[in-house]
Amino acid sequence: MGVRKAPADAGFTLIEVLSALAVVGVVMTAVTTFFVRSMVTVDVQAARQAAIQVAADGMEQLRAVPGARALQWITANAAAQEVTSNGLKYQRGWDVPAAGAVLKATVRVTWRSKGCSSGTCAYSTSTLISTALVEPIFRPSA
Repeated sequence: MGVRKAPADAGFTLIEVLSALAVVGVVMTAVTTFFVRSMVTVDVQAARQAAIQVAADGMEQLRAVPGARALQWITANAAAQEVTSNGLKYQRGWDVPAAGAVLKATVRVTWRSKGCSSGTCAYSTSTLISTALVEPIFRPSA
């Protein structure tokens, strides 16, 4: 039986294996950080989307009220109400507008989240409401 001679590059050396593991480790650390931050961003956006829905629900409740009684309804519901959506507690309240022919109704929604700089996030939306008993008729031909 003869002795086999190994070629010069027959296998990986320990230094090459450790270098490859170090490179893979650095890449995996960066990828893991990316995925963790992505999950946090998804949670923050889900909470914001739920807050938008809570505000939209409030606006729909207001739109069901006749314009002449809108100011009374807003005043009665101005205090913050707790609404739970997607497991988070939201506070929904109304800004009471000045009385007039047109009201600017604003609903504000706040919730606690680590994703906001102060620890409390907020969303608001507003609409204009006519308090006239009879809606105006527009005649484009006139």
